[in-house]
Amino acid sequence: MQKFNELAFTHDRELVDLLIEGSHKAFGELYARFKEQLLYFCAQYMDEADAEDIVQDIFLELWDNRHTLSAVTSISGYVFGMAKNYTMRKFRHLDVHSRFARKILTNETESTNNTEETILDNDYSQLLNDLIEQLTPKQKEVFRLSRIESHTYKEIAEMLNITLPAVQKHASLALKKIMEGLRQHADIHFNSK
Repeated sequence: MQKFNELAFTHDRELVDLLIEGSHKAFGELYARFKEQLLYFCAQYMDEADAEDIVQDIFLELWDNRHTLSAVTSISGYVFGMAKNYTMRKFRHLDVHSRFARKILTNETESTNNTEETILDNDYSQLLNDLIEQLTPKQKEVFRLSRIESHTYKEIAEMLNITLPAVQKHASLALKKIMEGLRQHADIHFNSK
């Protein structure tokens, strides 16, 4: 038999006041009230796993910052505002990740005046260098010659005294490994603070 939750009919404001005091039951009730709605909201913009991560982050932040909630007039508006902000941050991060991956694939160089983008580009550049170091010596050499020094595959084949198909194979494997490495780090949230 399931136990009746004594906070089920408590008003949101009272739950927030109890949460500020450190009530785990109030926190649980707020979680029960808003979890599904927040998941639905976030899942409209991203896959379910990312939506679940965001909802967990929202509730972790809510608990961690419970002492600052006294000025919150609508907990519903507050948590949905958090969901919107987390979602926008995720999109910004994915946009930067996508832009950087596109730069790698197209060998594009673009200057930017945006400080946050510059910081993220520097972080991704460090990640790229780390991923390049994990390649085999031949893949590393072909990648550097083609993507960094802008040599054609034909020039690289002549420089390294290997066949054109061998250069294409090394370049393809290097790009595949680097893109997989970047995808594994797509969830990193770089702080610019």
